[in-house]
Amino acid sequence: MKQEEQPVPLSQDTLKFLNELEGYGISNYMFNIPRETAEFLFRLLRGRDPYRILEIGTSNGYSTCWMGLACSDAKITTIEKDSKKIKLAQENFKKLKLKNIEILEGDALDILHRLKEKFDFVFIDGTKNEYVEYLKALNKKLNKNAIIVADNIHSHNITDYVEMAKARYNSKTLDIGTGLEVSYV
Repeated sequence: MKQEEQPVPLSQDTLKFLNELEGYGISNYMFNIPRETAEFLFRLLRGRDPYRILEIGTSNGYSTCWMGLACSDAKITTIEKDSKKIKLAQENFKKLKLKNIEILEGDALDILHRLKEKFDFVFIDGTKNEYVEYLKALNKKLNKNAIIVADNIHSHNITDYVEMAKARYNSKTLDIGTGLEVSYV
């Protein structure tokens, strides 16, 4: 069954806001994930119900909003280096009344090396040429049965990341959106 066949269980007001956020992202070069990817993440998270989520690359918070809506009880940590995007993301979280999200400002690799927490789910959508380094830095920061999802696998031809993910984990490349690598720890 295709994922598009069932509507996402969100209110019309929430979906309208997400549509507006999507349009804003396109008009302002935020490079947000496609709707198809957002809905995939939403369904995956709903099915797994992780407690701690990490996102690398917040932008204006579009993907973070989807994750926050899917897992309102989870603690979401997201990393972004652009202070203007952080401000936009915070405004968007506030509009959706998402209070379970913490934004860490700075370079993702620096922050990853300092993080003490372990995560159940990681979404990678940061600097593309750093994906392999993100994966290395995450090595001891993953709980048992964690999932890592990396975006832009096809659009940016991120083969070195895919090779490493497949060597380390049970990993599969999916033709969703701009290409996802889904790795089960």
